[in-house]
Amino acid sequence: MARYGLAKHVFVCRDEEYIVILDLKRDRYFALEAARTAALIPLLPGWPAPSPENTRAPPELAVEEAAAPLLQQGWLLDESAASKDATPVRLPAPQTDLFGSGAIAGAKLGAHAVIAFLFASIFAKLALRFRSLEWVVRRVAERNSAHAQRPFDMERARRLVDAFGRMRVFLFSSREECLHDSLAVLEFLARHELFPSWVFGVRARPFAAHCWVQRADVVFNDSVEHSSSYTPIMVV
Repeated sequence: MARYGLAKHVFVCRDEEYIVILDLKRDRYFALEAARTAALIPLLPGWPAPSPENTRAPPELAVEEAAAPLLQQGWLLDESAASKDATPVRLPAPQTDLFGSGAIAGAKLGAHAVIAFLFASIFAKLALRFRSLEWVVRRVAERNSAHAQRPFDMERARRLVDAFGRMRVFLFSSREECLHDSLAVLEFLARHELFPSWVFGVRARPFAAHCWVQRADVVFNDSVEHSSSYTPIMVV
């Protein structure tokens, strides 16, 4: 019977032989050895299991010992309505991308697109500087949830992402600012009534974190090769 739940601001995934934890309130990532947390599997629904050869926890490692540091950090809660299960997010593996597609290279940029781009870029910069990441993520999540049933025009998204990319080169580099770039893309597309997902991914060794915009198996502001090298930990 389940005994624990995951705090709602916490997200987990397994990459190689590590459990990676994203604490959204702290805007920090943590890595734990998957084998050392295996005792939690029967008591925490969805907790990622280590690979088969490492599924047996050391005999001396009691459930309480495995859970104690996670409880202390506030990641685990006694099972309640305020918690969730620990099942890692799943989304389609990237198959194609709009990154540098040049779909309408040379097409004239309209005033609405330019204004939307400026608004999106300025908003992203100010929000990430003066608001917590938790607030920013919650805002995007609530907006996406409110428009979840809206049809998505991928061809229109392609044209808009191309326009965004041509304007972006004058203000910032997406290679250095994935958070700002992804949030700006989301805000730009939202002003055109398009609402894709914001994906956060990690690599355990050596540790790296990244984020990008995606809809179904299409990546908007990254390459398939690069985004596929990360394990998704949170999808907004």
